[in-house]
Order: sequence, then C-alpha cells, then structure tokens
Amino acid sequence: MFTHILACTDGSDPANRAVHVAAELARTNGADLTVLNVIDVTPIVAPYANAPESACSEALLIHNAEEAQTEVLTRTRVQLEQSGAKCSTLAETGNAVDRIVHAAEDEHADLIVIGSRGLGGFRRLLLGSVSDGVLHHAHCPVMVVR
Repeated sequence: MFTHILACTDGSDPANRAVHVAAELARTNGADLTVLNVIDVTPIVAPYANAPESACSEALLIHNAEEAQTEVLTRTRVQLEQSGAKCSTLAETGNAVDRIVHAAEDEHADLIVIGSRGLGGFRRLLLGSVSDGVLHHAHCPVMVVR
C-alpha cells in the first residue's frame, strides 16, 4: 500500500510515538522510512537581531540548534535500529510545514506520519500547529498520531 513513509520528529514524546507507528507501518508494508527533523532558526535568532555583538552570536545559536537536530535524529535512528527498523534521516532548516511538505514531495513519500503535539507550545496558539499545516498542504495522505 505504501512504498515510502516520511516520519516527522522534533524529539518530543508525541513525535516519538508517531515515528514508531511509522516504523511499524513501514515494516508491515515493506516501505522505505525516512525520519525528518526541521529546525526553524528564525525564532531562535530573531530576538537577538539588534543585540550587541557580545550579547550573543547568531552563528553560535544556529550551531547549537543544528547540534540538537543531529542529536534528535541520531537518537531516533538508534532507537529504531534497536527495534529492528531501518530508516534514513533527513535534516532540514526553515518553516516546518513548508519543509515537511517539500521533503515529502522530494522523497516521493506516499504517507506523512506526524505527532499531534510537539514542542511548539505558545507558538501553536499564534500560528497554528504544524500537523494542521501539513494536513492542509501535503500532496499525499497524512497520519496524525495522538
């Protein structure tokens, strides 16, 4: 039924559950599994845009975000491999909804699996959730795991 599944994670518990559901679906269907993490550096860097040089380094903030991204993807891949699942990982930077939708198209995914709640918190109240955005813009079916 599915040949390539894109599982999205931000490292949160709901995202981890979604990744494990995606891994089971991939195993059951003999599908390829790609695990995606997206970082959006805009909210990380924007508060410091007018700060004095000594207050913070934009490059350091981005570097720390990229390190955290690598850690999330590595931890997720190791957990999946320990459970017998194989996956590839993909790291993206930008708006989460846009990058997920584009990654699904680029990877020729025929299913996106995403958690219903992530690390967004207050931003979700202002901007809407990532899962809602993906549901509205994806070219393929989307499974939201609660």
